[in-house]
Amino acid sequence: MIKTQEVNESFEELKQGVKDILGFNSFQYKDSYLQRRFNTRLRAYNLDSYHDYWEILKRDKVEQERLLQDLTINVTEFFRDNPVYVVFQNEIVPNILRGKKGKIRIWSAGSSDGKEAYGIAMIMINALGENIAQNKVEIIGTDIDKECLEQANSGKYETRIGLVQTDIEKQMRFIEHPERYFDINSNMYTAKPYLKQMVKFEYHDLISGPKKKNFDIIFCRNVVIYFTRELQEVLYKDFYDALNPGGYFVMGKTETLYGNARELFVPYDLKERIYVKK
Repeated sequence: MIKTQEVNESFEELKQGVKDILGFNSFQYKDSYLQRRFNTRLRAYNLDSYHDYWEILKRDKVEQERLLQDLTINVTEFFRDNPVYVVFQNEIVPNILRGKKGKIRIWSAGSSDGKEAYGIAMIMINALGENIAQNKVEIIGTDIDKECLEQANSGKYETRIGLVQTDIEKQMRFIEHPERYFDINSNMYTAKPYLKQMVKFEYHDLISGPKKKNFDIIFCRNVVIYFTRELQEVLYKDFYDALNPGGYFVMGKTETLYGNARELFVPYDLKERIYVKK
């Protein structure tokens, strides 16, 4: 257990240290989220003090990398929450196609290892065909986790990690003929070149990075839930500004619009957390 008398002071010390040496703005994240991540690393060293952990962290480069990985941990899968993608595929894509003459631009914000962005690309190829989709659709996946971005760019996803079977095959049941998009063997799904060409992955910090513009659809699902309410309101305004008129904003199923954001977006499907820019 963390010693009660030193929690507040040493916790704030650790937050400031993480910001200074890792460049990770911990003050924009919920304390409950940070405590869970910090406590995992404390247990690894059998420590009961944030201060003692900070003494290790500030001089141990390997531990700095480990903590950064824990802080930017990504849980993702292909077509997470299937009903969202049913609405996207059957309603939003046709709506966009009817009203768009130029390129359709889609942003997967907090794209992790790329599964969401590749899933979007598969749906667009299914709707338009390979050649038209490649010419008409631009998909950008962004994240702050460089290892995840490396995997996303590789387009390789294991069906088994050690002795543990992943559920990629189950996830892929959403889309017809996954072999159209991936080379599949007993241990790996590898995105085919034309699918990889549909998506560009790049490093981007939602909090402090440059503002993005001119998107028709933004997916930011299960990302802002870890941020403070104040920051969530700022990010929702950023997403509003990044969307073209009538553009769609897709949130996570447990996320909620706060503050002025409720006046900026019109609900399209409240159950699936899909909104339209006013």
